[in-house]
Amino acid sequence: MLEPYEQRRTHSAMDYGLDRLIDPNAEEVITFDMVRRTNIFLTQALMRSAVKSSVSLTAFVKYVTTHHNHDPFLTTPVPSNPWITDSDEFWQLNSRSVDIPTKLSVERWVLSFWELISDPRGRVDFKLFLKKEHSAENMAFYEAAEEMRWGAASAIPEKSQFIFNTFLKPGAPRWINIDGRTMGLTVKGLVVPHRYVLDAAQTHIFLLMKKDTFYRYLKSPVHKDIFYNVPPVSVPGYLLPLPQVSSPQRHIL
Repeated sequence: MLEPYEQRRTHSAMDYGLDRLIDPNAEEVITFDMVRRTNIFLTQALMRSAVKSSVSLTAFVKYVTTHHNHDPFLTTPVPSNPWITDSDEFWQLNSRSVDIPTKLSVERWVLSFWELISDPRGRVDFKLFLKKEHSAENMAFYEAAEEMRWGAASAIPEKSQFIFNTFLKPGAPRWINIDGRTMGLTVKGLVVPHRYVLDAAQTHIFLLMKKDTFYRYLKSPVHKDIFYNVPPVSVPGYLLPLPQVSSPQRHIL
């Protein structure tokens, strides 16, 4: 006979992590049925086949092949390799806060949607495209959800009310188009707001931009204009590759 479990209360929504409910501060009673279902899930997980090494190695080789031009260890950069010389010009030119990006930075945006929005300059360019597509509310909602997730806990009630009035309320000025089930769960969760309450809606918007809007952006004049008009990098002080030495010579003292 199993002993009854004590009730557990979550004291920090941030510590609650991925295993969270709509209300992370709600009391949770662990029942026999919950333990039984967990046991079944873990037993089935043991019988699942692991990822084949060939699949993992193929993905690893593909990633390295795609990103090797952006790694100064693997490709000789212009104007010089900052790890070999004392010049940090390479890092300054490819910084994420520059007004005019380099060709290398713009090429990195094409690798993935995450690379694009992780670069502040790339995010500005993507927002310009969204504005022309009349869908700027998607990125605005995504950023508001990020601020609520990582912001101060004391500001969550105020931010949740702002997000509801701006993006979720019927007739909101920047209403986002998500499915009814996700909208219902999100609005219900905002009754007792916490930093993870927008997860479902934020994931829906992120996947929409990643799978649809991102590829339309890559084909748009907005991206092509900046891609073909980025200034070339000047090459003063360019460091030539070191000569290859067949074998080191031992110095005899």
